[in-house]
Amino acid sequence: MLGSEMAVKMLEKYGVKDVFGLPGDTSLAFYDALCSTDKINHVLCRDERHLGYMADAYARVSGRPGVCEVPSGGGVTYLAPALAEADGSSVPVISLASDVPLSSDEKNSLTALDQKAVISSLTRFSHRITQPNFIPAIFRKGFRMAVSGHTGPAHLTLPEDVLSGSVSSQTAETDCYAEEACKKYPAYRARANAHWVEKACELILEAKRPLIIAGGGVLLSRAWAELKELSEYLSIPVITSINGKGSVAETSPLALGVMGTNGAKPSSNQAAGEADVILAIGTRLNSSTCPPSLLHPQAKIIQADSDPSQLGNNVKTEVGLHGDAKLILQDLMLAVKDRCRKSRSPFDWVIQASQRVETDFSQMKKYLSSTKDKGYMHPVRPIHVLEELLPQDSILVLDAGYSTPFVAGYFKTKKAGRTFIDPRAQGSLGYALPAAIGVKIAKPDAPVVALFGDGSLGMSLGEMETVTRLKLPIIYIHFNNNSFGWIQNLQKIYCSERYFSSSFDDSVDYVEAARAHGLNGVRAETSTAFHKALSQALHSDQATFIEIPAPSAKDLTPLVAPWIKDEEKPKEERIRKSY
Repeated sequence: MLGSEMAVKMLEKYGVKDVFGLPGDTSLAFYDALCSTDKINHVLCRDERHLGYMADAYARVSGRPGVCEVPSGGGVTYLAPALAEADGSSVPVISLASDVPLSSDEKNSLTALDQKAVISSLTRFSHRITQPNFIPAIFRKGFRMAVSGHTGPAHLTLPEDVLSGSVSSQTAETDCYAEEACKKYPAYRARANAHWVEKACELILEAKRPLIIAGGGVLLSRAWAELKELSEYLSIPVITSINGKGSVAETSPLALGVMGTNGAKPSSNQAAGEADVILAIGTRLNSSTCPPSLLHPQAKIIQADSDPSQLGNNVKTEVGLHGDAKLILQDLMLAVKDRCRKSRSPFDWVIQASQRVETDFSQMKKYLSSTKDKGYMHPVRPIHVLEELLPQDSILVLDAGYSTPFVAGYFKTKKAGRTFIDPRAQGSLGYALPAAIGVKIAKPDAPVVALFGDGSLGMSLGEMETVTRLKLPIIYIHFNNNSFGWIQNLQKIYCSERYFSSSFDDSVDYVEAARAHGLNGVRAETSTAFHKALSQALHSDQATFIEIPAPSAKDLTPLVAPWIKDEEKPKEERIRKSY
């Protein structure tokens, strides 16, 4: 057995069904081994960054690590942005990279690169395998590091002569096995200290205005059922970070939406500022979720996280709970039931907070006219249509740009789970188009809708060929304002409307570009037209690209709390802050 065959065999042992990749000179042996298996589907992509995003999104919705492979040299450097996103969002990705032969070390060979030096800061584990016989053990360690504890990416480097070298018969017979627990994530879940769980329970039950802040860790732990049980038993409202959107169904009266600086309605942030005891679970309480001024100064914080370095890192905590979100919520529920034999009725404060959130939602109705205004459609209109038409198991995939705060704030998720995916760690443009491919491959029966702007599309347009080749009926929604809209909003507010180097040529026809790549391209300039296009797309077996004329920064500031606040100030008093 060759090293390349052992690598593929180990992927099979871990139940890997899909590998996202792109070939290079140094990876031929690996491709030859992949060609010989019918257990793994290889997804050929057009760019290493995009295949990393596909693996990232695949992992988020499947509950299994996403696997990708790239060639040596530039392939590894191109992959780095995707690994940075997965690392920052704690998403388990296994990246495999071929490399120049060990015999070429120190000889300045073409594509030679110290992969570990480049990748180590972006991964939980990085290792260059130096013997074919080491492949099984290092693969097991890579999977274990990616899916257990504080989850994240692992990177394995496979030199050419390791891939083409022979594995001993003893290794092939006795060492080619997988750890069953590490086929999914999170593996080896850890419980929080029982003493601190009791302390947390006491604080929650003593609270007059308790609140739960649910972050991405709830989704990574797949703990939404446990969150719902605790919230409903004690009538505690839930606010999410933008990364935790989907932790609860936002149709529930106890769901108060997204909080923070990006995508939060005023009522959501107001509720966060009124709470006297907060259970923050699976969130770092960082700048986008919890700027220093947002919480009540006397609020008592209980923070729960799988990464102990995050406990009390950004906000002073009364109790820190180190462990898995699902187990922590289960243990809190047991402790609560020991003290509180029946479920509680809602506090007046909860009812008032919920009513304020509904009032904020009602404010958007003035934008729901089907007519076209000033050459653009207000983003709330297509969001309303998406809510109306999409089945509850639909998955939205967003970029980090212009459309995100509107969707985060005004689209109500209808069920708990991974129904909303957004790259919040690095704010990566170019994510949504390829990431939607990973989602659709992981969840072929779920409607998948990706939303992005023209700045993002320019970075990822090449993967439209991949969508067509794979015959994936993904729905792409393009908000076109011919600019880097996010940057122009910053320039409007903080640079006295000096729009410098942030606009595009408005003669480019992206709809025709989509059609040229084999997608069904549609331009929708009214809510009525968008309703028709989306209805047809949901029943089509072809990928659909719908372009919507979006407002520029001059016409509309998105739901970004600091911007809205600063825009009301005189120009000379506007100071760009780092939150």
